[in-house]
Amino acid sequence: MKKVESDLFLLEKIKHLRQRALNKRSNLRPQALEQPISFWLKKDRLLNEIGQEFTIILRTKGCSWSLGESGGCTMCGYIQDANIENVNSGNIIKQFDYAFNSKIKEINSDEDNFSLKVFNSGSFFDENEISDEARLHIYEKIEELDKIKEVVIESRIEYITSDRLTELKDNLKNKHIEIAIGVETVNDYIRNHYINKGMLFNDFKTVLNICKENNIGVKTYLLLKPPFLNEQGAIDDCISSINNLIDLGVNTISINPVNIQKGTLVESLYMQNRYRPPWYYSLFKVLKKSLDKDKLKHTRILSDPSGASTKRGIHNCLKRECEKSSLNKLREFVLSQDLNVLDEPEYECGCKRQYQFEKLFH
Repeated sequence: MKKVESDLFLLEKIKHLRQRALNKRSNLRPQALEQPISFWLKKDRLLNEIGQEFTIILRTKGCSWSLGESGGCTMCGYIQDANIENVNSGNIIKQFDYAFNSKIKEINSDEDNFSLKVFNSGSFFDENEISDEARLHIYEKIEELDKIKEVVIESRIEYITSDRLTELKDNLKNKHIEIAIGVETVNDYIRNHYINKGMLFNDFKTVLNICKENNIGVKTYLLLKPPFLNEQGAIDDCISSINNLIDLGVNTISINPVNIQKGTLVESLYMQNRYRPPWYYSLFKVLKKSLDKDKLKHTRILSDPSGASTKRGIHNCLKRECEKSSLNKLREFVLSQDLNVLDEPEYECGCKRQYQFEKLFH
C-alpha cells in the first residue's frame, strides 16, 4: 500500500512541475515560428565512416506526451522551446527550408558524406506536430541532396505505423533511414516509474519488428542515470540495456547521460541535492563492460551529451583538464568506434578516488 501511495505522490509531483513549467510559456511572435529552434553541422559517426551530421530542430506545439495528463518524462524540459498553439504546415516548411538553404552550399562543397537529423523534440509522425504536407515537403528536399546518405527522425512508438514507414521509405529511396526511439532502459519499472515514459518494452519490440519488416533502421536512446538510481545502479542498468538491445538487432544505440533541464522533476531533485548527473567514469565503464569489437561491427554506439562538463550535465570534478580529457576521449571513441581509445592513458585526477567512494551512495 505504501508503495502505491508513493508512486501516486510521485506522479502528482511530476504533473505539478510540468504544469508550472507550461504556465510560464507564451506564444512566440510569427517571425520566430519561421525559423527552427537550432541547426548545425559537426563531425559525426556515420554507419561505416567518419562524416558530418546536419541537425535541424524544428519548433512545433511540442510533445503530446509532455502536454498530456501524464506530465511527461521526468528529465525532459524540451517543451519549454515549444509554441503554445499549433504551428501550421507553412511555418514548419519555412523552418526546414531556412536551415536547409543556409547550409546547402557548405554541404555540397564538403568532401564528407552527411547524416541529416530532423528533430522536433517530440514525434515526427505525430500530426499534431508535423502534418502530412510538411513531412512530404521535407522528404522531397532531402531526396534531392546526394551528399545526405543517412536520415534520422524521432518518434514515440504509438505513432510508428506501417503506413508511415511505407511513406518514409517510398520518398527516401536512396538513403539509409533510422527512426530514433527513446527506450531509455529495458527495465519497465525504471522506465515507467522513475522516467514516466508510458511505454512497455514488449511494445517497443513489436515496433522494432515492424521497422525491420520495412527495412528501416532503429536507433534507440538510453538514459544514463535516471532519477532514483545511484551511480552503480545506473551503470548496471545501462549495461543490461545495451546487451539486450544489441541482441535484438537495433542499428544504433545513443547513450544519453542525464542533463538537468528546467521545469523537470530531475531539476527539482537536483535543487534539493538529491540528484547528481553521472560521472564520465561511469559512462566509460558502461562502454567497456558492455561492448567488444564484434558487437561494434553490427551496432553503432553514439553519445553526444547535452551540457557535457558542466554542473548540470555529465561531469567529473569540473577541473578543466579533467573535463577536457574525458570529453575528448568520448568524442574520439564515438568517431572511431574503437574501444582501445578508452584504454589510452588519461589525465590522472584525484577525483577518481572520490568517485569510487561516492558511486554506491549517490
